[in-house]
Amino acid sequence: MPIRKKNYKKRHSLRENCAIFGVTCDDIGFSVSKLLNQGLIALQHRGQESAGISVLKTGGNIHTYKKNGLVSRVLNNQVLSQYWGNVGIGHNRYATTGATGYKSTDYIQPFHFKNNEIEFSMAFNGTIANFSEIKKSMDEMGRVFMTDTDTEVLAQLIGSIALGTEDWPEVLKLASRLLDGSYSLILMTDQGDIYAMRDPLGFKPLCIGELKNSRRNLYFVASESCAIDVVGGRFIRDVEPGEIVHLSHQKDIHSEIVLKSKRTALCQFEFVYFARPDSIIDGVSVAEARLRLGINLAKKDPLLKIPEIRDNAIVVPVPDSGRGVAVGYVKESGLPYVEGLMKNRYVHRTFIMPGKAKRKIAVKEKLNPIKSVVNGKDVILLDDSIVRGTTTQQIVSLLRDKGGAKRVHLRISCPPIISPCYMGIDFPTKEELIAGRFQKLYDKDYIEEIRKQIGADTLIYQTVDDLIRAIGKSESQLCLACLTGNYPLKSVRKLAEMEESIVASRKEY
Repeated sequence: MPIRKKNYKKRHSLRENCAIFGVTCDDIGFSVSKLLNQGLIALQHRGQESAGISVLKTGGNIHTYKKNGLVSRVLNNQVLSQYWGNVGIGHNRYATTGATGYKSTDYIQPFHFKNNEIEFSMAFNGTIANFSEIKKSMDEMGRVFMTDTDTEVLAQLIGSIALGTEDWPEVLKLASRLLDGSYSLILMTDQGDIYAMRDPLGFKPLCIGELKNSRRNLYFVASESCAIDVVGGRFIRDVEPGEIVHLSHQKDIHSEIVLKSKRTALCQFEFVYFARPDSIIDGVSVAEARLRLGINLAKKDPLLKIPEIRDNAIVVPVPDSGRGVAVGYVKESGLPYVEGLMKNRYVHRTFIMPGKAKRKIAVKEKLNPIKSVVNGKDVILLDDSIVRGTTTQQIVSLLRDKGGAKRVHLRISCPPIISPCYMGIDFPTKEELIAGRFQKLYDKDYIEEIRKQIGADTLIYQTVDDLIRAIGKSESQLCLACLTGNYPLKSVRKLAEMEESIVASRKEY
């Protein structure tokens, strides 16, 4: 039993959500480093732990630079001036709880794979649920690993398959048949080609764009469309689930569907929190989805029928991800919108900060109530989600104790998160999730108990059905596992069962 606990903990520490960006240009004298920098800055919200780029001049060698820190610090002008090439890929990393000890550049992407047989660079966003089984097979083939990440396992797998064929689409197609997980990845070969691949269920977003003028043609691939907008490109379309897209300045864009699935599983949390509001994911505007989430909450809010509260109420968003929802709530309710919380923009996103202590300190540094507008008011507070509950509890306390709010009414755009994520987001174990833990303890009364724990006067969550309608996809097109406990991957269901077993065994001890 202790061995199982150790292995589980090790696996749990590797999950991450990241950003990927790539560009290729037909002008061999043009350097893409500045565009990579701009694209990664646009995607900084997806990962703040580290950043890196790999560039290649057609006919030359792949050169990679990566380091811990924000994009603006890692890829400064001094660095960019040294990395020339007309083809390149980049990556922002979000290290989850338990991964903060990995300061070596071996754990930072892009992952530059080179041996006496093959060379490529890869940027990856997601989680390979069956990576331990693949690694075991690679070990048996004599492969030597420098890290304990699914990214390196994936690179070793691709490298091994490539020994048998020089056809890169075939290599990636064969690799995808062995993978069980959520992923979007881009791979740059030493010949100057970029291949983009999205898993068959389409958990992670990925899109392509172009920029053409009389001097040169450029093609882009990015985690979100906002990055293509920022570099002046034209959004073409999303990469389809199970699709491989070949970006080449010699052959333009070529694609083929690899594995089709009867259902897809786009992560609903992209629309709730992760994605930038100016992005469009699988045909859905993130900003409009959040607006609809806010409208839904207002339509079902009984407070709006109480004159005493309505006449004294203001709508306050938790910046920044609560703003779109708050605008929707205001549109439906007619209540005044007030920026009642001042945000320090030099503090990172607290949800994706590794470690409870860091998140707790960051809330105090990040937010401060504006007493002149909050004092004495019924504050209807709009936020994206409640994960562990500690951050939300602090915010409610700030508004009441420092801001002087008469009452704080909490409205959450995401339904209760009751189950951990095994597909690439750092939701903790069920016991650490406040909704998951309280649901076990209090059954039907668990939302009321969450309200008491957080200290809000009232609490309303979005319903799962309203979330689905707001996004505009069907239930069979979304991953709702963290809200329902129904995992779309077989290997993930096994991991969930193993976690339940481990938690039970810990209680026995």
